[in-house]
Amino acid sequence: MSGYATSISDLIDRGDWSPFQKLTLALLGLAYLTDGIANQSLGLAIPALMADWALGREVFASVAASGLVGLTLGAVLGGVLGDRIGRRSVVIASTAFFGVATMAQAWVSNPTELLALRFVDGLGIGAMIPNGAALISEFTPRRHRAVALAIVMAFIPVGAMVSGLLGSLLIEPYGWEGLFLVLGGTAVAAALLLLAFLEESPVHLARSGASQERLRRLARRCGLAVGEDPITAADPTEAGPPRLPLADLFSAGLASSTIFLWIAFFFCLLANYAMFSWVPAMLASLGFALSLTGLGMTALSLGGILGGAGCGWLIGRFGSRVVVLTLAAGGIAASLALGILIRYGVGGLGMILSFLFLIGIFSSGLLNGLYTFSAFLYPDRARSTGVGAAAAAGRIGAIASSYAGVIALSVGGASGYFIVIAGSLAISMAMVALIKRQIPGEA
Repeated sequence: MSGYATSISDLIDRGDWSPFQKLTLALLGLAYLTDGIANQSLGLAIPALMADWALGREVFASVAASGLVGLTLGAVLGGVLGDRIGRRSVVIASTAFFGVATMAQAWVSNPTELLALRFVDGLGIGAMIPNGAALISEFTPRRHRAVALAIVMAFIPVGAMVSGLLGSLLIEPYGWEGLFLVLGGTAVAAALLLLAFLEESPVHLARSGASQERLRRLARRCGLAVGEDPITAADPTEAGPPRLPLADLFSAGLASSTIFLWIAFFFCLLANYAMFSWVPAMLASLGFALSLTGLGMTALSLGGILGGAGCGWLIGRFGSRVVVLTLAAGGIAASLALGILIRYGVGGLGMILSFLFLIGIFSSGLLNGLYTFSAFLYPDRARSTGVGAAAAAGRIGAIASSYAGVIALSVGGASGYFIVIAGSLAISMAMVALIKRQIPGEA
């Protein structure tokens, strides 16, 4: 024994990306998949609920907003809990929680009951995301981290696409009740798999004072060569009981980046959730059958998968700033073009689905780029909190989308709806341009 401490973060960064670490990525991809499935369940159910309950779409704006309020609170509380009690515990508990809450919506009988359950559902959905991102960051070598984050975040639109396909199959024969049961059940099943196979972050374990035996066993599973020297956190000062790291987000050199990042998240998620919450209703307003409205979600999500996964590769090759700004500009152009074409009655369902696919590429790529920013921006001790706080700022924009989407559809129709999306992406793009801090590990 040399007497020198070995940083677990340095070991991971210098090591190979082992099969065990990739298995962890796949397990978290499953969690994000079910997050995307549960999150889009309400948007798919709204047209059927409107028909069954003989209510207008404006009634469901508050229902959608309540879920997003839950997401906002869940992202903040889940991030803080993850830094204090462990990322793994919060990921598993939150996944099971939102799965059960989604299934319970099959038994609601009025908008008030649905509103309450959507809030509860949102708490779990929001808590899972920052802890999943922290686990990925802390299990993955730095040189692969942007790609790993982009891959796993792409599972959210994969989940949305799966939910859209399931919605098209389930909504007419089994109604919105069957839809909620099936979509929620996928999350419960995923939570059981996570409980069996997911490990805790080695960085969190080192900070929390876990035994050297446990740290060495986990390091060896990651394929790391460990000697007899003590294994510690990235910085010896970070060892010991976790603490509330909110002040770190506004420390010297971080404050302005934090503020600009929050605003960028706000408007990016406003645009994304305005689409995921109201695309089925938008298609229904254009006269398309209920069985076809889920295809809009599928097209948007399919584009999101491509944009989300491709974003990580592009960032690794060209750098995050130019890629994120380019994706934002593409989303603005595609949204404006579709809004103008709809206004003048050009094209049918195929054209709309094609443009939704393009918008999904650009908007999801932008969102994944923002998550990459936040995961790299903050130190280990504050990573879950930093990602969670940024995501929470975005969720406030998502809450606003519940009302912005329904107002845009009511006042400006489908054309005005896409103009609102384009404007939101433009503001997000401007905020990204104002983030001047060099992000560690950025190409």
